Parts: sequence; structure tokens; C-alpha cells
Amino acid sequence: MMKALFYIISLFPKPFFVNLLDIYLYTRIYRLFSSFKITKVNLQIAYPELNQKDIHLLSKLSIKESIISGYETIYTWGRQDYETNSKIFRIENNFLLNKLYKKNNGLIAVAIHNRSVDMLLRWINSKVYTVSLYKKIKNKSLEKFVKNDRELNGSKSVETSIAGVREILKALNKKQAICFAADQVPKRGLGEYIKFYNRDAYTTTLVQSLALKTKAPVLYFYINSNKNNFLSLTLEHCSDDIYDDSKHQLLLNNDIERMINKRPIDYSWEYKRFKRSRPPATDPYLSI
Repeated sequence: MMKALFYIISLFPKPFFVNLLDIYLYTRIYRLFSSFKITKVNLQIAYPELNQKDIHLLSKLSIKESIISGYETIYTWGRQDYETNSKIFRIENNFLLNKLYKKNNGLIAVAIHNRSVDMLLRWINSKVYTVSLYKKIKNKSLEKFVKNDRELNGSKSVETSIAGVREILKALNKKQAICFAADQVPKRGLGEYIKFYNRDAYTTTLVQSLALKTKAPVLYFYINSNKNNFLSLTLEHCSDDIYDDSKHQLLLNNDIERMINKRPIDYSWEYKRFKRSRPPATDPYLSI
């Protein structure tokens, strides 16, 4: 039932949806919502060299792309693999997935919240079976649908928790592929304070821990838009420094910054990434 609903919504052509979105942005109503205010705070932290006019424009463009990526997610939920994958017009370093997975050492697929995570995961799952971590959705009907959708083609999806971490470690030990986003604030006790855009941010160290324990290869995946309105998917092999105790702590956040900086408007800045501040720093979102 829900798939049919998402299919019907996705029948609206993307250019038509974007035109409606431009009208919405022209009204400036978006300024009233917390998503825009959080985006501005995050961009001010990330790019302190920009003036307020540029921050405002960047925030507006980021909100636009986040809403479009929501449309991309709905399209993914309502369609089959081949239809969703056809929307990704260019894939950079596609050979890396087969090359690393065929070594039979397992695979740690690391994503960030650039564009639609579900579109990205659908593409990955159409190539290899994965065990992925996900954050539970409050709406029970949608939660059940999304979990089932992410488990198509034999893949498995487990909730982000201690039990979920055990499941992905078990999968890696069986030389399987695992997948999760590494740019969200972990639960207390499951991360460390690491510099992110030159500010202490509570950060997951799960990628580093799993890489050290299993020696599995780490591969980054992220989707970008383009000024010519097509989507591209990039695969990047993580540096071997991920296995070095003296170097790996800062590596992940530095790499995530680099990926975001390629096209900042594609990143989901409306998430409170710096909410768990290290004292004496204060929560930057208190006034929102």
C-alpha cells in the first residue's frame, strides 16, 4: 500500500516539483522553520570566512537540495532497483566495489548524508548483499516499510544500538559487506570528541574500530548533484591510515569534510551535528 502511494507521488515529474519548490523559496516561508536556522548555524561553524549574505544564500540552496533529496527518497521507495539506479547518471570508480569485495576480506561501506541515503543504499544493495545500520523511525508503519525496503534482495538492516553493532561485526567476521552513515552524533559512550570543521564534535569511532579489528577494506560512497541537474555517485578507497592507531582518529572527519566541501549544498546541514558540545563550549542551537 505504501509503495503504491510513493509510486503515485513519484509520478510528478522532478522538474515540475522543482518549479513548485522555487515558488515556495520565493515566498521566504522557509526562513521560519528550524531546519533553515540549524542549517545557518552549521554553515557558520563550517565556513567562518563567509559573510552573512553568502551564508544565507548557501543555507537557502542547501534547504532546496535537501527537499529535492526527499523527493529522490520517495522515488526510491516507490520504484524498482533499475528505475532508481537509472537516475544516477555517472559513477566514479565503480570498479572499486567489485575489486575490494572479491578479495573476500569483507567490506566496510561508509556513507554520509549527501542527497538520499535510501537511493544510495538501494544502489549498493543491488550490487552486493549488505548488513546496514539504521536509525529507528517513530512512525511504526513507515518504520516497517523502510526496513523491508532496505532488506530487498537479501540484505539485512539492523537498528543502531549495541546489538546492531554486534550484528555488523558478526557480518564482517563472515567476510560480508556492512554499510552505515558515519556523520551522525552517536549515543553517549559510543563515540569520542574529534575535531570536525575545527570544532570538537561527538563522533563515532565505529569505522576505525571495525577496521582495526577485522582489517576489512573501507570504501566511501556519496552522491552529488550537478549544475546540469544530474546525479553522480562517487566511490573512494579510504587511506590505509585507518588501520594506524596514531593516525586514524582524525582521518574519518577530515575525509568527510573533504567530501562535503566538493559541493556543500548537497549535504544535510539541517541536522544538529554539534549538539553534544564538549564543556565549556555551549550548545550552538540554544537560540533556535
